[in-house]
Amino acid sequence: GPRDEGSGSCATAMGRGRRLLRRSLPPCVCVLISIMLWASSSGRGTNGVGTYDQALSSAVGGIVDPFSRAPAVTGGSGRGQRDFVDGKPLVAVYFTGQARSLNRTKCSIDRNLFQPLIALGFQPVVFALGEMDANAGLYQEVLGEKALPAGVTLGGLEVISRPQVAFPRNEPVAGAVSIPHSCFEALRKKPMRWYHSGGGSEKDSKNTLYGAEVLSQLYYRAKVDEMRVEWEKVQGKKFEWVVNARPDNIYVNALPDLTSLPADGTVYVPSWGHGFDPKSSSKVKRRAGLNDRFAFGGADAMSSYHDLYNRLCSETNSIADARMPPKMNFEQMMWWYLTREDVARTVSRVRSIPGEFWFLRLRHGPTSTWPLEHPGHLPPLVKDWPEDKRWEVWSAAARQTWSCDGERAAEQGECWLRLSAESRAGLTWWRWAVSKFWKSAANRASPGGALDNLFRRRCGLLEA
Repeated sequence: GPRDEGSGSCATAMGRGRRLLRRSLPPCVCVLISIMLWASSSGRGTNGVGTYDQALSSAVGGIVDPFSRAPAVTGGSGRGQRDFVDGKPLVAVYFTGQARSLNRTKCSIDRNLFQPLIALGFQPVVFALGEMDANAGLYQEVLGEKALPAGVTLGGLEVISRPQVAFPRNEPVAGAVSIPHSCFEALRKKPMRWYHSGGGSEKDSKNTLYGAEVLSQLYYRAKVDEMRVEWEKVQGKKFEWVVNARPDNIYVNALPDLTSLPADGTVYVPSWGHGFDPKSSSKVKRRAGLNDRFAFGGADAMSSYHDLYNRLCSETNSIADARMPPKMNFEQMMWWYLTREDVARTVSRVRSIPGEFWFLRLRHGPTSTWPLEHPGHLPPLVKDWPEDKRWEVWSAAARQTWSCDGERAAEQGECWLRLSAESRAGLTWWRWAVSKFWKSAANRASPGGALDNLFRRRCGLLEA
């Protein structure tokens, strides 16, 4: 009867379902296996740097060391000029711009910059040119003559108001530094591309407005180098090395052994964070760049490195001319500048800092503010890094920060890391698969993720 017909229809439907499952299951399994293989191979390597080395090589036509084409430094001894103070060779360490979080980065600066230099028998000498703002007092508090660690001396410290563009309709401010309007206009008309994405090119766009800040940053760099040169004239001694350090960097690794590296004509930069993407569909985003947030090298080469402001804003011979490529970001501008033939007379090599040398930025704020480039941050510190490496480096940077914040902050931070690790360890297979396509799911246990405030409350970082 009707019941038998219904049972037959049900059996037929179930048979079709089984056949459909048998047909669809193998492709689904293949897709899942592909995802797993892709995930395990992303960023393969000990530190993920190989991706950037290959990218840099690709961007300049397959040359592993593009600066090898530059002419050799003339008149150099190969060892750099070495003068001594109390039997120790001199290393200048620069800090410029806004002090920001200097009171919380100072421990990593001492531990990973100053102390390695002292241990190797160098004499670190600090030169700082800060920007006058609400946090400017941190320069004197942290880098003043009486505040510096034993073994570190102060060469010069100044704090000035931010240089302003000399717009024709604006009255000049007495005592303030003016950036030539022609220099600002040259960058605006290119236009430049200071932001990772977007920013616009109109007169009141973010890119245009930020151009003035970029020039002020370059001004600080040029003037702090002049402070060091003036010190040399007065003291009658020459620095062998110069280190350009940002005051808001948390340094994870110790500065490499400078005694094992050549100084003449060489600038050393991070091997990551070069601000370009060789796989981008955009030509301007494929143009090579260099990480500008930290560098060290021979004194003469570093003088050229710091001279970009003077070269851009020269009234008689500016390099911001028709041959300057448009739509560059800061990193690409540094690459373009350092590969110029006239600059190559003093900068004959730009090398990656050997070994692992990581640092993360730390914004100004209370102790609840943690290093910026956490595992869920976009853009990532290093593209295609394995998750374990992202957490390893960020956790190390966070611990450097907490070491300055005190024992209580360190305990709370370790509590947060433990809860985050437990959450990630308990990740189910389906959530793991979804996280490969849905970033908010992947980053739920990262700072700013869905579980961040829950962890903070449990660890006493937020009120319940």
